[in-house]
Amino acid sequence: MRYWLLIACLLGSPALQAETLRSAVRHKHGSSDLRIAVDGADMTIDLDGPAGNILGFEHVPATPGEKSALAKALDTLRSGDNLFLTPPVAACRMVSAAVSPPVFGTGDHADLRASWSFHCGSPPSLQWVEAQLMAVFPDVVKLTTAMVSPGGQKAVVLTPGTPRALLPGQTTTR
Repeated sequence: MRYWLLIACLLGSPALQAETLRSAVRHKHGSSDLRIAVDGADMTIDLDGPAGNILGFEHVPATPGEKSALAKALDTLRSGDNLFLTPPVAACRMVSAAVSPPVFGTGDHADLRASWSFHCGSPPSLQWVEAQLMAVFPDVVKLTTAMVSPGGQKAVVLTPGTPRALLPGQTTTR
């Protein structure tokens, strides 16, 4: 009887329902969300997706191999300057990275979030961004990408065969 009361209370909370739905929709194995924002000479890239895409598992690491895989993945994400390519003439360099280790709960899902900040020496030359995440982490097979820049907004899907996204307003890949 207590469980029914708890379920009724939880289902009655619109905020909880919305967050549960967002989490369920967002959590698709093989797919992650990528957001790219360009503001002047600064570019921010955010990643959000299932930890399994990066680690190969979504449970508390139990073996030495899983613990090592987690440490290696987090280190790779923190040194994210090799995860994203830009035109060399744009002279973009990573200035910071923030990686949130997955929170392993009692369920079968854990998400991983990361954010990188770049500064570009020649912002007009920043025409595209190429995500190397899929080459480094083969379980990432699709990046649903939203971009905003002075040229506008757009969304694209990046895959291992098409890892490069033209920024809004760009028509060439110089």
